[in-house]
Amino acid sequence: MNAPLRIFLVDDEAPARTRMRALLGDLQAELPNVITGEAANGHEGLALLAESPADVALVDIQMPQMSGLEFARHLTTLDKAPAVIFVTAHDQYAIEAFEVNALDYLLKPVRAQRLAAALAKAAA
Repeated sequence: MNAPLRIFLVDDEAPARTRMRALLGDLQAELPNVITGEAANGHEGLALLAESPADVALVDIQMPQMSGLEFARHLTTLDKAPAVIFVTAHDQYAIEAFEVNALDYLLKPVRAQRLAAALAKAAA
């Protein structure tokens, strides 16, 4: 069996992080995963990721202090940067998201199967 996919959550809304934890729990049998950390903004995310590396970061785009896009740009400077999957309510940032090498772009509310497909890409 492969090691579980290490996932880091970055979203300024606690309910959104709670929902994502629930979805990831629902996908556990199909796609073993572990949440290595959570952050409410990009600055916090960068600091925490240094302590607890992840394979994938699920990142909201519109956040105070540092947008998800800016956060993803910072990740490109890391040696072992996680793959970035944006999870947002806004579809207008998709092109910019792929310019910062996003692996996928999910619109809220996220469906479990769509999340599973994005994570399977990351695991591959």
